[in-house]
Amino acid sequence: TADLISYELYLRAKNLLYDISLSERQKEDLFEAVQLLDEAVARDPSFFDAYCQLAGAHDRIYFLGFDHTDARLNLAQTAIQSVQRLRPESGETHLALAQHYYYAYRDYDRARQELVLARLTLPNESRIALLAGYIDRRQGHWLEALEEITRALELNPRDFSVLEQIALTYEALGRYKEMAAMLD
Repeated sequence: TADLISYELYLRAKNLLYDISLSERQKEDLFEAVQLLDEAVARDPSFFDAYCQLAGAHDRIYFLGFDHTDARLNLAQTAIQSVQRLRPESGETHLALAQHYYYAYRDYDRARQELVLARLTLPNESRIALLAGYIDRRQGHWLEALEEITRALELNPRDFSVLEQIALTYEALGRYKEMAAMLD
């Protein structure tokens, strides 16, 4: 975007969204992020990245049960439609779709199909590996999940939440020594 206010709103929302796993105010932060992103896209209706984040925020609100209504699902779908309209073939669009299928519909097969497409143009995007790991865990493929989530950490070693996810996966595998090491 060329709109500096819109960009500032986006950055504030993105900070809320990426710090969410560490926050005790998870619900409030998600709703505040949506408000900021709504303002950003109202100022610049072609702000692709803001729509991607907006779709993800709505999906997480829905997924976490903070607002598990058709109205919330429709808001996520509207944001996804804007993403698809602005850049239909981009890797970011496929990643947003994968997240949408995972969080909004728990459609792991379609989410995985979108991740394959996203990886073609975003081979070093940690969120792709992380979401693939989440899908593997949901489908009971724990070792594959550990590989994917570890790959996410390699791609983004500064993301504390990935360390938490690796520790949770070790715990589910009964590998408590490795879990403790990861938590340390």
